[in-house]
Amino acid sequence: MTALRWPVLGSADRGGAGGRRVLLVDVSDRGGIARYTTCLRDALVLQGADVARAGPPGLADPGLTLAGRRWGPEVSGTARLQLLGRRLAEVAPSALALIGAVRRSRADIVHFQSDVVPGLDHLVLAGLARRVPVVITAHDPEPLEPGPRGLRREARRWREADAVIIHGEGPRALVEMWAPGVPVHVVPVDLPLGGPAVPATEARARLGLDGAPTALLLGLLRPYKGLDVLAGAWPEVRARVPGARLVLAGQPYRSEELDRLEEMDGVELRRGFIAEEDFDSWAAAADVVVLPYHHGSHSGILHRAVAAGTPVLASPSLADEVDRTGAGRVIALDSAAWAAAMVEALTAPPAPAPPVPTGEGTARATLAVYDDVLERRRSRRGRRGAPSQVKITT
Repeated sequence: MTALRWPVLGSADRGGAGGRRVLLVDVSDRGGIARYTTCLRDALVLQGADVARAGPPGLADPGLTLAGRRWGPEVSGTARLQLLGRRLAEVAPSALALIGAVRRSRADIVHFQSDVVPGLDHLVLAGLARRVPVVITAHDPEPLEPGPRGLRREARRWREADAVIIHGEGPRALVEMWAPGVPVHVVPVDLPLGGPAVPATEARARLGLDGAPTALLLGLLRPYKGLDVLAGAWPEVRARVPGARLVLAGQPYRSEELDRLEEMDGVELRRGFIAEEDFDSWAAAADVVVLPYHHGSHSGILHRAVAAGTPVLASPSLADEVDRTGAGRVIALDSAAWAAAMVEALTAPPAPAPPVPTGEGTARATLAVYDDVLERRRSRRGRRGAPSQVKITT
């Protein structure tokens, strides 16, 4: 890594909101974080910020393409040594592509939505952070699967940042403990991650679903999303709501919980990554979206349901987001409680849809984080007697 030439960054006189030129960095080529990055950029631009995006082909701005990488279920079953070899082969192309993109963007602040350089992201961030302010959004600060390895890896990244953004108060203590001294900012999500709404009858016709009462778990099908809770609850739901259907739609990770669910009456597994244009149809086709997550303070699927006007049942980890959006109800992680709540949701008249978010709140709060980071950088330079490289106008 020492052989790489780091860019000289920072500009005192660029346009945009408050003189900021922002580079959003996200290697995701699909899924919830990629959608978040798209919507965040749109919202920031509406607030007057000058925003560029570095990412995979098709999503990046010209000249800001990052090296692609395989992720998710497509590598989850790969042998550890084979996966290590693949990741090592990705290191140099990923690092060079990132540094080139940052140099060409001439950004005043670089905002990471995902890791970029497998296994060595923290080293690359440390190099960048010496030359340009770095902000990280930790979309899932709590480990999504058991074991400390993932948390240690993420914490190394957090410690190299000028600030970390999270989406709810719940994970704040965790991030502050693992990244002492790094400012942690809670920026709730009010981005329009879903929409426009699709009529339920049209959505079901598109997806080949009949009119049976339908509960839906959508997105990557991973054990942390409460597959065990649904497996414990579903037989009771099926007994009390004859003909009810539980649809699991998305790309599955191998798990005993998923195997158990798939064997149950009334459970339909639709395997495969959901195309962006189909998410809103799935959310609209359900009578209720179920999110019994064991971890996670934010869910893009919840926002898809809000946009579709479909009520949500969610676990306590998502309580802040449910309350803020009016998405639905919070249910304790108990199979009997979930069975009762699902029966009620599948048989009761639909509730009024909550208002669709605009993105203004997320954008303004994110810009306030940038201002704080840039001001602290300017103050540190001033104390050292060096001329400020960043100009902030108000």
